[in-house]
Amino acid sequence: MLIAINEKEEMIMSHDANKKETYYCPSCHSEVMLKKGEIKYPHFAHKTTTVCQTATENESVEHLAGKLLIAKNCEIFGLEYQIEAYLPEINQRADVLIDKKLAIEFQCSPLSIERLKERTEHYKQNGYQVFWILGQKLGQLSSLTELKKHFIYFDHCRGYVDFCLLIDKEALVMTHYLTHNGKDMIVRKKSYSLQDYSLKELLLKHCMVASYSIVSPLKEVSRRKDRLSKRLLQSDKSLRVLQEYLYQQLYHLLYLPEVVYLPSLYHPFFKETELVVRLIIFNELKHQKKISYVELKEMIISEIPNEMLDDYANLGKYQVIDYCLSLYLHFLKEITVVEEISPNVFHFKEEEVLNNAQWKNFFKKRSERLTLPLKYDMIIK
Repeated sequence: MLIAINEKEEMIMSHDANKKETYYCPSCHSEVMLKKGEIKYPHFAHKTTTVCQTATENESVEHLAGKLLIAKNCEIFGLEYQIEAYLPEINQRADVLIDKKLAIEFQCSPLSIERLKERTEHYKQNGYQVFWILGQKLGQLSSLTELKKHFIYFDHCRGYVDFCLLIDKEALVMTHYLTHNGKDMIVRKKSYSLQDYSLKELLLKHCMVASYSIVSPLKEVSRRKDRLSKRLLQSDKSLRVLQEYLYQQLYHLLYLPEVVYLPSLYHPFFKETELVVRLIIFNELKHQKKISYVELKEMIISEIPNEMLDDYANLGKYQVIDYCLSLYLHFLKEITVVEEISPNVFHFKEEEVLNNAQWKNFFKKRSERLTLPLKYDMIIK
C-alpha cells in the first residue's frame, strides 16, 4: 500500500516516509513497515501476519504505479482524490477515491466473479459509483472471457465499453464492443493520454464516433446459418441450451422465421441467444397485435431459460434484454412490420409479414449500420 498513518495520526505517502518512523495501517491500525528499494516503488506492508481484510500485500509494480498515475491525473485536472481510501461503512479500500463518491478499482490480476460482484454491490448500496479499470494483461486479452464481461459498462452513447490503463504510455484505452458477426467480436479501440484528458471525464462522459456496416444483410444471414449448421453437426455445447429451448417450442435453429434472423447485427456477447429473444418478441406481437414495451420485456424474462441469462456485475439487471428488445423493435419499425401507435406501445401489421413479397427485395437495396453514439439504421445503396 502507498498510504499509512504516522504516530501523529497523519496520512503519509510512501515516497515521503522515513524508515526511522513508525507507521500504521489506516484500516486495521496494526504496524506496517516501509519498503524502499531500488527496484520496487516505495510502499508499506504489514509487519506481522495479522489478517487485514482490506490490505493488498505483494502488490505488483503495475498496481502501485497505476494508483500513482491516477493520482497524478487528478492533480493535473484539479480533482479532489484520496489514494487507498478506506471506506468503513463497507470495510473496503478503494484504490483511488475521486471527489468523495467515485471509486476507482485498478484490477491487474484475475479475481472471482463472485468477489467482483460483491465488491461492486457494496459500493452501489452505499452511494458510491465504481469503475473497474483493467491492467494491461487483463485489458489486452484477445478473447472476451466470462470474467472480462463483468468489467464491461453500458450507456446509450458509448454502447458496451471497458477500460484499460497502460502505465508505460500513461494512457487509458477504451474498448467498445459493437457486435458479434457469428465468428468474431467487432470492437473499436481508442487510446487517450492522461496528460491531456481527465480520467474522471473519460470514465463518465467521453464518447467516440465509430461505425460498423454490413453491406448485404441477407448474404450475412446465409453465412451465419452455414456456420450454425456446422456447429450443430459438431455438437457445439454452447448451442445446446438454445437448441433444446427451440425444440420444445417446435422450432429449429436453422428454420426460424426469416424476420427473426435480422438485423444481422447481434448482441456482442449474447450472440445467437438473441434469436430466442427475437422469436419471443415476434410471436408475442403476432399474438397480441398491440402490446407495450414493458409487457414485451416481462414476457421475455418469464419465458427465456435462466441458463441463457447472466447478471453482470456492472450492467443493470436485464440490461442485455433491454438492448436486444430496443434494437429489434427499431428494426421491425424500419421494415414497417410494426408501428408505434403511442409512446412505447406497438401495433403489429401482420399483412406486412405474411403478404408483402417485397421485403427481401427491400434488403437487397439496403445495408445495415451500427454507429457510436449508439444508433442502428439502414442505408439505401
